[in-house]
Amino acid sequence: MLSRVNATGIFLLLTAITAYAIFGFAAEAVAAGKKVKHGLNQAGENSATKASKDEIKIDDIVVTAEKRDGKAQDIPASVTVVTEEQLEDFGLASTLELVDLVPNLYMTQTGNTMMTTFAAMRGVMGAMTQTPVVGFYVDDVYYSGLDISLFDVERVEVLRGPQGTLYGRNSEAGIINVITKQPTPNWETKLKLGVASFDTYQGQGSVSGPLLDDKLKFRAAARYYETRGYFENKFDGSDDGGRGENTDGRVTLQYAPRDDLELTLGYDLQRFDGNNAQYAPLKQGNLRENVNVDCVGKSEKNADGTYLRARYQMGGMKLISISSFRKEDYSALNDLDATPLDMMTLGIAKDVSAFSQEIRLLSDREDSAFRWIGGLFILSEEDQRQYDTWMNFKNMGMGMPGETLAQKSTTDTFGMAAFAEATYTFLERLSLTLGLRYDWEGKDFDYEQTTSGPVMQKMGYMQERGSVDDSFDAWLPKASLSYKLNESMTPYLSVSRGFLSGGFNAKQQMGSTYKPEFIWSYELGAKTRWLNGRVELNAALFYIDWSDMQVEIRIPGGTSAYIENAGKATSKGAELELIVRPVKGLLLMAGFAYTDATYDDYAQGANVYDGNRITDSPQYTVNLGMTYRFMEGLFINAGYNHFGKVYFDPANTQSQENYGLLNVKIGYETGHFDVYLYGRNLLDEEYATRAYQVNNVWYGRAGEPQIFGLMLTARF
Repeated sequence: MLSRVNATGIFLLLTAITAYAIFGFAAEAVAAGKKVKHGLNQAGENSATKASKDEIKIDDIVVTAEKRDGKAQDIPASVTVVTEEQLEDFGLASTLELVDLVPNLYMTQTGNTMMTTFAAMRGVMGAMTQTPVVGFYVDDVYYSGLDISLFDVERVEVLRGPQGTLYGRNSEAGIINVITKQPTPNWETKLKLGVASFDTYQGQGSVSGPLLDDKLKFRAAARYYETRGYFENKFDGSDDGGRGENTDGRVTLQYAPRDDLELTLGYDLQRFDGNNAQYAPLKQGNLRENVNVDCVGKSEKNADGTYLRARYQMGGMKLISISSFRKEDYSALNDLDATPLDMMTLGIAKDVSAFSQEIRLLSDREDSAFRWIGGLFILSEEDQRQYDTWMNFKNMGMGMPGETLAQKSTTDTFGMAAFAEATYTFLERLSLTLGLRYDWEGKDFDYEQTTSGPVMQKMGYMQERGSVDDSFDAWLPKASLSYKLNESMTPYLSVSRGFLSGGFNAKQQMGSTYKPEFIWSYELGAKTRWLNGRVELNAALFYIDWSDMQVEIRIPGGTSAYIENAGKATSKGAELELIVRPVKGLLLMAGFAYTDATYDDYAQGANVYDGNRITDSPQYTVNLGMTYRFMEGLFINAGYNHFGKVYFDPANTQSQENYGLLNVKIGYETGHFDVYLYGRNLLDEEYATRAYQVNNVWYGRAGEPQIFGLMLTARF
């Protein structure tokens, strides 16, 4: 075990090395040992940190998060791009770990990494039973959950603020856009093996190349990961309460019969199996060592998806079609009371299948002052859910047999949207963007509630079944103005509207409807570059007006919850991102975000929460990072992340105090083989990723403790 003193010493040593390089004393060694990082595409256009052969600079990154190619520095919005190189250098293996490099992004982890994470941006948060407020897309396909492995990925684009005009519903806080690696014109193979603390093992590989000259190309990638987890259960002395086993796979075929036509067919899968014994009393010592439950629980996930993307070039225009089908099945058994007594368990089954089709037409002349995009979107989705709540009344002191409350429901959704956005640049400096989307969806909800005995009925849970339907629509405008003062600075101003679709409660108060929620977001920012492209500094101020807010209301005792619309809220703050390349081989990164997100008009009965901070959103986030390559293959990477106070309840009585996490990675790299040693949470900070209340007792889930690992990489 590495002590806090030793870990701090390592961090100070790394800081000293960085300073040494900044002042240039190591310039000669860096020049002699310059190593261009492997793994970029052949053109190298998506590496934000690639140093050219002749000069040190931060190259432009071409992104597609606005549904067209564009430079990240030219987009009048707050954008963070995490490249393939950064994903590997900082060891980001899942979407949960994107918070290491993305300011004002916060993930609430309720269980195993591959199961139930939900995200917040700029104080706009969702809940476990809600539709996500952050849109999550992989290769232009919408995913209903954001828990995936980041393997064989080219880049991740994160846009903060509502993206309703181009993406519609459920992107009111922002979007996360994952771009996977595509088939290559030459054959290449890559393998990675790793081992880490808590019996953690992983392996992944990819192969890519041409099948038919330059017309048909192929790529396949897979990842396997298993761990016994870091939770210890006092009930039986076991240490596998967080056990997880995950398998991911992806296959892509790309066919280009002509220069103006390209077809891409993709398929991906995910298989997960694990335990759920992960919650302990919040204020009673080390959370991960104080789990004490009679039921370790179980969780499973099976997800499959396929898509067909067609791109047709038509002179100065481009026609793109994306057809997709996804099916995700999720089941879990949880010890709801989180005690060693057999009192309450909750079984959850959720099966979602969705078909979507988008067609968009866009201008494709880079030198044109007028650029535009328009499109149509349709969605057909079926969401089946079942909740089985078991209560052992004998162990509750009631002297009655136990009973099960079974709640089944199906939501059928059909949605349509039309959108358009155009940008005109005056005199090559002033750019005005206007956009508008109309989104409509109709929902049919069938439900049934049954009980296995009379006690549940006396508690108000009657035998019932029913069917309701409703429709929701919204106009989602956007406007932005940017002015290129010079090659180094572009300030911008934007306003946009986002919304989260309405729906029906599928557990507590079954069949009741909640309305959509809306936000108006106002942003003032600047994109800048300095010192001949060695320094990139971006800043933004934002103000968000949030109405008809959907909130998760837990019933007395905390054993169930429902969604209702509850008043208004506001969120305001600032973001700052910095990238510096002082000398060859050295990359420095920093990000800071401050968010003041509060309820303006929100009450539950006699409890008034006006002025309180919104739950599950930190007051600030700080991220610092450094990567240094020197001495013909030596590698050092360090990252530090600090999160401000997070409240778990709207009354602001329960919270996670601010905490910081230090990660370090060292290694040796060659043209075909790399070896790395790494440590995560070197200061062994104790913190909670989630908390909830049951029977007037608060329970929390421990975050990742101190972990050490070894990783090997080979390329052929």
